[in-house]
Amino acid sequence: MTPRSHRAYWAALLLVAAALAVLAAISHAPTFAGVEYAIQRTPTLTPSSLALPEAERARDGATVSLYLRSRDLHHPDTGILANVTKHGRAWERPGWVSFLEGGRVTYSTQVGVRVHGGGSRLANQPQSFRIFARRKYGAREIPRGVAFDGNHRHPLRRLVLHNDMRVTDDGMRWHFVNPLAYDIAHAAGAVTPATRPVRFFLNGELQGVYVLTEHFDPEDYFETHWRHALHLKNAEFDELWQQIQAMQPLTMDRVGELVDLENLTRWFIPIVFCNTRDPFQGPGQFRDPTRPRAQWIFVNWDMDQSFRVVEADSFVGLLEKPGQRRGRRDNEPRPRIMTALLTGDAEYRAYFARVWVDIMNHRLTPAFLRERYDHYAELAVELGVPDLEYLTPLREFLEARRPIVRAQAERWLQTGPSVRVRLVGRGGPIEIDGHQIRPGWEGYYFPGMEISLRVPDDGRATFGGWRVNGGEHADPDLTLTAREDIDVEVMSRQRAQ
Repeated sequence: MTPRSHRAYWAALLLVAAALAVLAAISHAPTFAGVEYAIQRTPTLTPSSLALPEAERARDGATVSLYLRSRDLHHPDTGILANVTKHGRAWERPGWVSFLEGGRVTYSTQVGVRVHGGGSRLANQPQSFRIFARRKYGAREIPRGVAFDGNHRHPLRRLVLHNDMRVTDDGMRWHFVNPLAYDIAHAAGAVTPATRPVRFFLNGELQGVYVLTEHFDPEDYFETHWRHALHLKNAEFDELWQQIQAMQPLTMDRVGELVDLENLTRWFIPIVFCNTRDPFQGPGQFRDPTRPRAQWIFVNWDMDQSFRVVEADSFVGLLEKPGQRRGRRDNEPRPRIMTALLTGDAEYRAYFARVWVDIMNHRLTPAFLRERYDHYAELAVELGVPDLEYLTPLREFLEARRPIVRAQAERWLQTGPSVRVRLVGRGGPIEIDGHQIRPGWEGYYFPGMEISLRVPDDGRATFGGWRVNGGEHADPDLTLTAREDIDVEVMSRQRAQ
């Protein structure tokens, strides 16, 4: 071949390649061959972007598109959808993922893809997936801000595309249960993953409205959030279980040497409130080797069986009875610990009561629950959830659940009926137990608990005293005991005169 014909040959090949790229863009028929790295810097031309229907780009909201070769999905011997029960690195296949905001591709890259889930792998519904950013695919991490904002705006190495829809026995299809339950758990002070509802496409086909979820990897998640890795080792968990079994009796001070009891308590209370069935999910337990004591912590994970029965007593499903174990694993310590401490340790019961009151009075307030409900109801409409019947029982659950779980806590703690405290009148904001509140606030305390009232520094110049159930008190720092329902009013100096 002469030099001139050689150049002509390669020029022709380049023209053919360019023509194929244009045809692919026009037809939205992506292929992997020859484009895996060449067009990575052009996110609109990746297979996952090209596969997306044009109409999807006209929509508002968030969309995620995933593309894999057909054989990597459906081949009877090697396809991950043909072998959904297979786990591990051997069942990871290369794919492309694109993230869109309001129809605009914000990021696209090649990733590793696996099927995600436990029993949901065998359910008759679209599968969930786990995606991995690895250097071998071209990007070691998904950049910050692509998947999540706020406190979770950081690079990601793994991400779950979770089919959060669950069908109840009566045929009702529930959506966004995990995100809402995680928001409630986070407000209670628990450790939770980031979530975000999106429309999800696989090879150009809409799978439904999914939820992006940050995965609890002991290294990736905790190095990002806590600046050091944690352990997730079954042998260490076995050792913890043996230590818990050997403790006789189980008391707050002894268990607290091994387990972070504040963390465990703040894991437990939102599970009770949400009526989360099957709560002992994994990855749920981690050991922090950097701590001198209380190394074991627990995270809230997979709460999609929440909000179903408003009257349910979740304490019953979480605590043990004589001769009856709870939990998925033989070495699960949480039911044993919580049962022993709530029924046999007065010090822990007093601690639990204080944490419970703080959460219910100042964190899981009616206003907070209403705002979170409205947020996810609006997202359901925006993202095109086709079946919205679940919103009615969900709203009813959130509106009615607080007094129901309060009565349950009274029975399990054997306290008697709670005492109502209200801030009435028109006075300025005050602090109650360290939280700033305004007139109209209402909270509940277990009998005998102390209540700390304080006028903020900037309000003391006009402070004229307290009126508590008709009696007056002059000190701007006041401690009350919850023996009967209490109405508190802040009087201004002018009014006092």
